[in-house]
Amino acid sequence: MNNGFDHLNVQNIEVAGFIREVFGYITRFKGQLFILKIEDCLMDHPLFPVLIRDITLLHKIGVKILIVPGTRNSIDRQLKAWEIDSDFESGVRLTTEEALPLIEQASLGAAQRIMSHLTAGGCHGMQGNWVAARSMGIIDGVDYMRTGRIERIEKNILEHLLSEDYIPIIPPIGWNKIGHAYNISSTELAMELCKYLTVGKLFFIGSENGIRAEGLHTGAQTKYLDVTDNGVISALDIEQAQEILDLNPDKLNFAQIDYLKNAISACKAGAKRVHLISGETQGSVLQEVFSSRGDGTMVYANQYSSIRPATTDDIPDILRIMQDYIAKGFLIPRTQESISEKLPDYVVYAIDNVIHGCGALHAFEDNTAEVAAIAVAANYRKSGVGAAIVRHLVATAKMRGYRMVFLLTTQALDWFYQLGFKDGTLEELPKTKRDHYNHKRNSRILVMNL
Repeated sequence: MNNGFDHLNVQNIEVAGFIREVFGYITRFKGQLFILKIEDCLMDHPLFPVLIRDITLLHKIGVKILIVPGTRNSIDRQLKAWEIDSDFESGVRLTTEEALPLIEQASLGAAQRIMSHLTAGGCHGMQGNWVAARSMGIIDGVDYMRTGRIERIEKNILEHLLSEDYIPIIPPIGWNKIGHAYNISSTELAMELCKYLTVGKLFFIGSENGIRAEGLHTGAQTKYLDVTDNGVISALDIEQAQEILDLNPDKLNFAQIDYLKNAISACKAGAKRVHLISGETQGSVLQEVFSSRGDGTMVYANQYSSIRPATTDDIPDILRIMQDYIAKGFLIPRTQESISEKLPDYVVYAIDNVIHGCGALHAFEDNTAEVAAIAVAANYRKSGVGAAIVRHLVATAKMRGYRMVFLLTTQALDWFYQLGFKDGTLEELPKTKRDHYNHKRNSRILVMNL
């Protein structure tokens, strides 16, 4: 019976933690702009209406939405129907005069399908030609004909539409000053928008469910990656993303390389987060928005996750995270007063300013210190948060010149062994700690010489 209640308690804690997270993100993202590039390969998928419905839900809670439709599949079908061949150079379509009208028709049709679904969801889409473009010209002897590069985006018009609660839909067609159209890259368009607008998140939504870690070469920046249960890299900063690109030119497909390159460029242009997720998974957008650990891969420029000193405002969250460990006897009880008294010893692990873990390093005589109070929120215990905190505390102890760190544990022996701790004895503890050792609790003593 107790095991069943314990399991139910953990579930309740996880649900409560998730609800707190959602409320925090709703407050944070209200009024922010999300740009979504949606691949047209999803438009015939059974879950496409569900994806658009989730996007309308975001819009209705105050998130500003701008959509760029991917059009490669639609264009391929249109050209095939007219028996027109299409060549590519380094992944870029070479657009002929003959093909351009059909490409325009396919691109505008993809945008129209998205707008129809938005209307069905109670939102107002607006499609327009707000992109000025120029010819790519001839590069290394290759004539790109009517394929273009973005020259300018009508920022003021887009900002006005967003302020009026419209969802702008921008097909990847640009026009020059005399009205000639050019076929442009939808991925490039989504990235370029980040240079003109203040963007909270940029989404690339297609059939790719992030960057899989299996088989990839890693280096100094990517030795320790946060990988989800389904094997996808959860998050990369721009330096890590560049290292993955540099080390794996033959292991990533074109779409993944294109995503990572444009994600890096978008972050440098000002986007706070760039996400690669699958539109074939129900709820993927909401999961990525309302959880700091979604199912896809995120690239970020600014500090996404960090271990920092705890503050007074963090104490309620520290107590919340510890409570499950205390109830199970893994940690000794703490109070707000006891934590406040030793607050300079505590650190917290925060993702987007939401606290998911904590730990402390208490100094003792004989140039030693104790690693203590290691706790992680229930829904983050498989994500490496606890190990990151312990490694941080050990690194801090080394920096301060301690000769040894120790800890007391009743349930996590094997886990601490993996982090480099070894069995110790009571005699190895500093006298103050020996004098207060709880023989009834009979904790195992682990040590690490620095």
